[in-house]
Amino acid sequence: MKAKRNRSIAMVFAWVLLILVLATSFLVDGTLARFTTGDRVKESARVAKFSIKGSGFSETINLSVTMNPGDMTEEKTFLISNNSEVSVLYTVTIRNTTNNLPLKLLVGTEAIDFSDAAYQYSSTLPPKSGSTASENNFAFKLVWPATPASNRSTVYSGQLDNIAVTVSATQIN
Repeated sequence: MKAKRNRSIAMVFAWVLLILVLATSFLVDGTLARFTTGDRVKESARVAKFSIKGSGFSETINLSVTMNPGDMTEEKTFLISNNSEVSVLYTVTIRNTTNNLPLKLLVGTEAIDFSDAAYQYSSTLPPKSGSTASENNFAFKLVWPATPASNRSTVYSGQLDNIAVTVSATQIN
């Protein structure tokens, strides 16, 4: 009988404990609900604008170049403009895709033989300042060297070279 009585005291104690836990949960939920019903915090996030444009190029342009022996240089210039809110790293790749003429590429004061491999130039443009875009004029010359004597041959007359110029840009930060 004593064992049965101990079991029923334990059961009564368990039920009382369960009721107290449920009542406490109900009171805590009501208190928390009172403090979380209003939302006065306004937060917003946006992505920085990324816009780079070029005058004289899209993604890749092909320049058809016809030079005759004795024509020493032909200059090409285009504008790279960063109208973004972030800095960009841009890469200009210049490649002679046909190699019909004995041309050299002149960027600044550096003469490059680009018949086998493409020439690459990389630089950064800062973000726009106010409403003014950050810009860079990129210029290069195609040079027909006078030496060796075979470069002055008439076999090159009327030949055409295709120069592919590709500009790619990526966001820095």
